[in-house]
Amino acid sequence: MSSPEAGEKGPYRILPFIIRGGIKSPNDKPLPKITLCTHATADKVYHVVDIVKKWEGPVSFSVFAPGHDAKIAVDMLDRACRCEPEMYKLSVHLIFLTTDHLPANIINDKPRSKGDCAAWDLQWHELDTERIRNRLIYPINVARNVARNLATTSRVLVSDVELLPSDKLASGFMQMIHGRPPRFGLVFVVPVFEIEQHQRPPRNKSELMNAITNGLAVYFHKYICLHCQRFPGMTRWMLRPDPSRVRPLIVTRREYPHHRWEPLYIGTREDPLYNEEMSWEGRQDKMAQMLEMCLMNYRLIILDGAFLVHSPGIKRKASKLNLLKNNLEQNYEMQNAHLYQIITRRLLKQYPVNRRCRQ
Repeated sequence: MSSPEAGEKGPYRILPFIIRGGIKSPNDKPLPKITLCTHATADKVYHVVDIVKKWEGPVSFSVFAPGHDAKIAVDMLDRACRCEPEMYKLSVHLIFLTTDHLPANIINDKPRSKGDCAAWDLQWHELDTERIRNRLIYPINVARNVARNLATTSRVLVSDVELLPSDKLASGFMQMIHGRPPRFGLVFVVPVFEIEQHQRPPRNKSELMNAITNGLAVYFHKYICLHCQRFPGMTRWMLRPDPSRVRPLIVTRREYPHHRWEPLYIGTREDPLYNEEMSWEGRQDKMAQMLEMCLMNYRLIILDGAFLVHSPGIKRKASKLNLLKNNLEQNYEMQNAHLYQIITRRLLKQYPVNRRCRQ
């Protein structure tokens, strides 16, 4: 599958594999055959270091880097590669606009030094980027599709750069499936949680449940989008003790009353593409893909003993003081809502009727 918006007639272009990751460790041990596919804008690039430290398999990383942002991204990646041995697993692809914001000179002509590998100057705040200055929309689904399509394995987990996997998620999943090949129309949902800032991300379910019990963690987006990550069987998931391995919990579908759910899942490169007309700023950018998967009768297996956690802090609704920002957000949300209605009508004509696949 190609990326429609990054094709010959689209507004974006891809520079694939500016870094090409390996499929074996330095001691020649094969990596688990499942790729974590993630994405970022230039100011968030260094977060990928935490992912490669936690994820045992290959990582496919797409970066939206218009204009001077390309040099910012490459400088960060250069620093990370010199600091972090685990970066050998990482493949990187740059995405840029075809007009006005072509990549600037990305060659680093400064003397190379190891620098501060703690990278406190690069994390948890926004850098001055061309995207932010020019208020360029982040084509999040272009980035997701590029990272997924350029993965080096058939099985993929498409995630976000601020979400960290629990320990041994990749190897535990591969042990669970016992070498069985992927099946069309079947994906494995990885529950998503978030923890208060400055708390150590939980490594396993026992640590996660301790954090939830102590009021330090909640399911992802609980305070800003009640339905987005509240997965079927969540109460059952939380009541069950840590299985100390990855295992299936329940089989479900994205149907009413869970029709507004946006799960993250282990699937394949052949699953429906994310709709690239939807922007990150407009929210609910995975809804169209989930509707299509429902209409295609996808089954979703909720995994136990595995999860993702958002570690920069628990997201809460922003104050209404920044009226300009809030007005812009409302405009983007209206655009996404309008696009979603158009896409929905197209999908409902394309697939057989299923009244439980509500919009």
